[in-house]
Amino acid sequence: MMSLAIVALVILGSLTAQAQQPTRQSQVRVTVHDQAGKPLEAVRVVMTHLSDETQQQTGKDGKVVFTNVAPGDYSFTVSKDGYETLTERSIQVEPAATLEFNEILPPKVVVKDSVTISATAENPVEQGASTATELRREQVKNLPSKPATVADTLPLVPGVTRTPEGEIRIEGSGEHRGAMVVNATDVTDPATGQFGLTVPIDSVETVNVLKNPYLAQYGRFTTGIVAVETRRGGDKWNFELNDVLPDFRIRSLHLRGLKEFEPRINFNGPLIANKLFFSESLQYSLMKVPVRTLPFPFNETKTESFNSFTQLDYIISPTHTVTGTLHVAPHHANFVNLNFFNPQPVAPGFARLDYRAAMMTRRESGGTLIESTLSLQDSDSRVTGQERAEMILTPTGNRGNYFSEQNRETARQEWIELLTLKPLTRFGTHHVKLGTALAHTTDRGQFIARPVNILDATGQLIKRIEFSGGKPYNRGDLEVDFFAQDRWTITPQFGIDFGVRVERQNLTGALRAAPRIGLAWTPFKDQRTTVRGGIGLFYDRVPLSVYAFARYPEQVITTYAPGGTILDGPRRFINLTDQAAASEFPFIHRSKKPGNFAPYSTAWNIEVEHAFKIVSEALDEATMDVIERHADMIQIGARNMQNF
Repeated sequence: MMSLAIVALVILGSLTAQAQQPTRQSQVRVTVHDQAGKPLEAVRVVMTHLSDETQQQTGKDGKVVFTNVAPGDYSFTVSKDGYETLTERSIQVEPAATLEFNEILPPKVVVKDSVTISATAENPVEQGASTATELRREQVKNLPSKPATVADTLPLVPGVTRTPEGEIRIEGSGEHRGAMVVNATDVTDPATGQFGLTVPIDSVETVNVLKNPYLAQYGRFTTGIVAVETRRGGDKWNFELNDVLPDFRIRSLHLRGLKEFEPRINFNGPLIANKLFFSESLQYSLMKVPVRTLPFPFNETKTESFNSFTQLDYIISPTHTVTGTLHVAPHHANFVNLNFFNPQPVAPGFARLDYRAAMMTRRESGGTLIESTLSLQDSDSRVTGQERAEMILTPTGNRGNYFSEQNRETARQEWIELLTLKPLTRFGTHHVKLGTALAHTTDRGQFIARPVNILDATGQLIKRIEFSGGKPYNRGDLEVDFFAQDRWTITPQFGIDFGVRVERQNLTGALRAAPRIGLAWTPFKDQRTTVRGGIGLFYDRVPLSVYAFARYPEQVITTYAPGGTILDGPRRFINLTDQAAASEFPFIHRSKKPGNFAPYSTAWNIEVEHAFKIVSEALDEATMDVIERHADMIQIGARNMQNF
């Protein structure tokens, strides 16, 4: 009996000790951001297990923590007014486990046959002084115009047009005075500043056009900037096939081949669930544009291109991601700028192959975001005539073949580091961002030209242009940039953006500083009226083709009288690169050497925005359409450009 009592006491003591030991409970932590990386407040997070439902709302830091979570299978829903809802995500909670999830909540978008501009920040002051016109893929992909690339969408933005030759003009200025960045990397041609064949629209998340960007992080332009963000693959595999039906050419009730054919394919999804995502967009384009003043079948410009954009996203952790992209775009056009005065034998052919590869890492630590990007770009282009005959210009039309042949290869290697500090809360809220970029660019090739003869209406030779010399060129440049900026929200009604950008272009021998400041102010409590403005310095990059000019063939011009006697010449024009005169402008320091250019613009603007509130819910569809297109916002602006 004594032994049984002792055993019972030991078992009872053991059970009591186990009951007294604290049991570690499971936790689920959820952090919610918008697409700009800003924490979202008042987001409703609901966790569901069987029929039990638990919900919380995020605080200013965008976080919620569910404690004492019983083991089992759960799903949670993340929702907020004005944003898309993330629903039914399944998770499994193990005993004594801590799970963390970082969610990005995109703004809600209504797809229509029009473009609706909506801000991502609820407070207009938080948007800052440099507002952008934003285009989203969901808004533009189903438009009647069927845009296929980023360049096709840009004319939807007020102030942006596209010439018949396909060049984008921002506020009346050409592409070479603007800039285009894709995922923060510069994708313009180092030799010319042109945009080239842009990213397929199916790979795009957003396109932002900034006409007055007073943020110091943007540089190498004087008119405007196009900032493109691409999208990663989804959580489920998705396949899209668009515009697969060709447009046939029919003449005199007979089928004469294809006129247009522009199929697009996009597929994306997870290679490894919740870890590795893949996205691919493929486009093929065949276009034959007729010129009505020329006889068929010698009246068409034929353009053929292939456009591929591939993206891989690897999520190392909720705070650390790696993104890799590859853009390949061959392009060929025959009989360029074909018209009545320049028939097919005179019109040149053009071929170009572009490829760009980039890798970006994003890592957040303690509220500070570090972004590192390495990009490689190469472009090989060629311009040729149909044959090698001399070109003849006459008042009634030109003959012969195009006079020049050009071969050019350009490249850029760029390394970018961006640091976004944790918001500081001293005398308001400070969003400080620092960054630096190092870019090496090259331009090499050769320009060959044949004689051009100019005849009068009677067929008499009045001028002959010959070309002498010309050598292969190979120019390189090193660009170093640094910027620091602060988006300072002093009060919920008033904020300031200020910063400075320093640029150094080695080939020009110029060091340039660009201070900028802007403001945003909502004078009334309802925050429907916003005053924005700013002033700043902006510098153009100097394209490398300027420094290749000295190796182009030099013109030798001879002018003739009607009888064939020489009136003037042969007169040779030497290709020289000039030197900018000395300037007392305090923000530019340049060496005294040929090509020491530093083109700049001093820009300022002030505008007033007022958002109209639609009260009635009984308006007919036509009235609502007019209100959405014309009365959503009124802008009154003034802009001054000098020293362009």
